[in-house]
Amino acid sequence: MTFIHDERDAHAHRTRDLAIATVAALAVFAAIVSITQTIRIASASAVETPVVATKTDRIASALPGACNGESWGNWSPACVAAISGNGSTRQVRFETFEARQPATNTSVLERIPASS
Repeated sequence: MTFIHDERDAHAHRTRDLAIATVAALAVFAAIVSITQTIRIASASAVETPVVATKTDRIASALPGACNGESWGNWSPACVAAISGNGSTRQVRFETFEARQPATNTSVLERIPASS
């Protein structure tokens, strides 16, 4: 505890204490404003619902009419021409064969062009 003998010292101490209290009150006010703003932004972003497209069969909707009833990848030349927009297409199809090697417990896959 400090004992003050002079009146000027008492005034200086009161001014210093008032300045410290003012700075502390401003810091608390700034913290409250900052927290309030953060909560407002977080609640505003939580309220917005994202736009979600409905799921559809995109392959069926994206293929032209020449491809009706054909499975994906096994398209006729007319279907391939309709998809690519190019009349001269070359159809290449591969078949995969497996060769097992029990001695080494492995299998080898080989892709070979299929003759149609």
